[in-house]
Amino acid sequence: MASQLPIFDGHNDTLLKLYLPKPGQERGFFERSEHGHIDLPRAEAGGLAGGFFAVYVPPPPRDQPDPDPDLPKTGAYAMPLPPPLDLAYAQRTALGMTATLFRVEAESAGRVRVVRSAGEIERCLADGALAAILHFEGAEMIDPELDALEVFYRAGLRSLGIVWSRPNAFGHGVPFAFPSSPDTGPGLTDAGKALVRACNRLRVLIDLSHLNGAGFWDVARLSDAPLVATHSNAHALAPS
Repeated sequence: MASQLPIFDGHNDTLLKLYLPKPGQERGFFERSEHGHIDLPRAEAGGLAGGFFAVYVPPPPRDQPDPDPDLPKTGAYAMPLPPPLDLAYAQRTALGMTATLFRVEAESAGRVRVVRSAGEIERCLADGALAAILHFEGAEMIDPELDALEVFYRAGLRSLGIVWSRPNAFGHGVPFAFPSSPDTGPGLTDAGKALVRACNRLRVLIDLSHLNGAGFWDVARLSDAPLVATHSNAHALAPS
């Protein structure tokens, strides 16, 4: 990796694929595989220095939508979204995926590290270790009182997307519809505004992917850090 330009990726779904693999796609992180976004052999071969490892909570099996249509060929579409998630289910699933990341770190003999600051990322770059930022894609696992946010932050959470495309206690996402607009639905709820303020206090990055237009501007008004768009994502940048 030292002879290559290091690559830092904005999002991967590796934890979902490790924790809830599709039948026939079970794999480990330390063996090269054709399934899933990342494994360590492919990451090292490709010069991947690190990235945001997403915890995304899929709907329970009973609420799974039909298989995705072939969107490029269907023209206009409006996909039905699953209902909001139950908090207990979301927390249980998020804990399982987060534990998966920490198990990978523990089994890696120092080749994978969960990072919590810019300084730790810099040390990974110097040592050639894969830097993993714990990211939540949607805040369904966080209660409106924000108790879980404090706990997950202490565990290593450093990046949070307020919503996936379904609505939750904090805000409203952009539906899978075309033609459409991000100007759909209201802005952040009172709990969502409190979540943004808490993330500002803790210096947790706020990912605006999937958030509707009104919610985007609510975050911009509430955040005390500049916004930057990267890889089709927008983040509130925290200092190192």
